[in-house]
Amino acid sequence: MMRLAAFPLDGKWLQWAVRRAQYRLGWSGMALAVLLVAAVCLVLGWLAPLRGDIVQLQQELQAQEAASSLHPQPQRQAVASPEQALAQELAEFDARFPDIQQLPDELAVLFRLAEQHGLQVVKGEYSLSEKKQGSVRRFEASVPVQGSYQSVKALVLAILDALPNVALAELGFERGEAVESEVKTRLRLVFFIRKQGV
Repeated sequence: MMRLAAFPLDGKWLQWAVRRAQYRLGWSGMALAVLLVAAVCLVLGWLAPLRGDIVQLQQELQAQEAASSLHPQPQRQAVASPEQALAQELAEFDARFPDIQQLPDELAVLFRLAEQHGLQVVKGEYSLSEKKQGSVRRFEASVPVQGSYQSVKALVLAILDALPNVALAELGFERGEAVESEVKTRLRLVFFIRKQGV
């Protein structure tokens, strides 16, 4: 039997092996050998663990397929056309607006808020306008109030917060004499309400 001599793994033997490989292969051969070793390390260190993940994912997929064959999924609903989706969105949008029967309640909220902020409502003018197209009416209320500027500002913010279907169309101030602490303010509010039968 032939015995293989054991080479000591010290620095001198490693230097000798590198010089011998460099002499036989040259610089280009050494670069190729280094790239080959790096590729093998990459495959073993990075791609080999991925095989385990692939096998696990395949098993999960088979388990899901088996479960879905035991419990079939219900039929999916047909996808609505763009026109149907738009009509549904418009119907949901229109449903956000109150109808004409709720207008007295909204006006009561307006007057209650004015009273809470210490403002006097002098006299209001109201008009209902309707366009042929669309599903929303405009109810305009011109409401003159009298009080301090801070109270008027707080009232406007409270109205817009409490009544989301109301828009402030105009805000006019009139001060009598310079020494007066109260201002006469004209609020023109637009209530958006649904048409009948929508």
